[in-house]
Amino acid sequence: MKIQRNQQGFTLIELMITLVLSLLITYGIAQVLISSNQSSSTSDGVSQAQETARFVMSFLGKKIRASGADSFAVGGAVVRPVIGCDIAALNAINACPAESNTGATEATITVAAGVLSGDRFAIAWIPPTARPATASTPAIIATTTDCTGVTIPGFVADTIIVNVFWVSFDLAANSNSLFCQGHLFDGNNVIATGRAQAIANGVEAIQVLYGEAMNPLPSNTERNVSRYVNADEVVDWERVFAIKIAIMTRSISDITNNINRQQYVMLDAGLYDFNDSVNRQIFTSTFAIANFQDRE
Repeated sequence: MKIQRNQQGFTLIELMITLVLSLLITYGIAQVLISSNQSSSTSDGVSQAQETARFVMSFLGKKIRASGADSFAVGGAVVRPVIGCDIAALNAINACPAESNTGATEATITVAAGVLSGDRFAIAWIPPTARPATASTPAIIATTTDCTGVTIPGFVADTIIVNVFWVSFDLAANSNSLFCQGHLFDGNNVIATGRAQAIANGVEAIQVLYGEAMNPLPSNTERNVSRYVNADEVVDWERVFAIKIAIMTRSISDITNNINRQQYVMLDAGLYDFNDSVNRQIFTSTFAIANFQDRE
């Protein structure tokens, strides 16, 4: 007895079609995964830059608003809040404003340690001393620290602290960071100096303008800012009643493999022109100085 068996497999054309379809499906899935990964990296980069900026602006705002007098003890400031380079002792140790409006590129934004990336500014304050609560005022907790959170050796009550802020290359982080340093000051001379400390990594540059009142001051309770100028253009540092700050922050690492040209403007500085894959964010805020020195 003869048994007939019919065997039939895929033809070469069918196999090729199946292979092409499989490759197309695989390519589509890969593109979706790549796009999703890039979106996630971009989102992470934006979040990193924004989180750094929020912290820095909050930190600087707190220090600027507290500058000037221990106003709980007296009616007005007993030290000029915003420091200029007209004070020789501070100028000698770079504890006063420095103006730089040249802009930058990816090749020049990060340079040697100690070299400024943007401006430098300085503010003075008298930390409050401890006072018990009264019927009309709450208790005050004593403060003895500078902007780094450390008490400078030699600090005593009612000492003037000059806090200096700048951005430069941070060897520990291998990137630019916001730095600050405190100095004990008697109004004419520097008594002692604290240690410079990196406050926030991922800060690329800082630019500062000063709000100066040019018209006659109407009273000791009102301050009319007439113009915002850089440190080299301030006429009278005792008439500076606001500070406008712009900072540039960045993602910790490259966000994609794609290199894009990005251009930014920060206050009075020249163009910041980059051609890389780093996400950068610009934030600008203006802070009023409450504890000004009374002037007629």
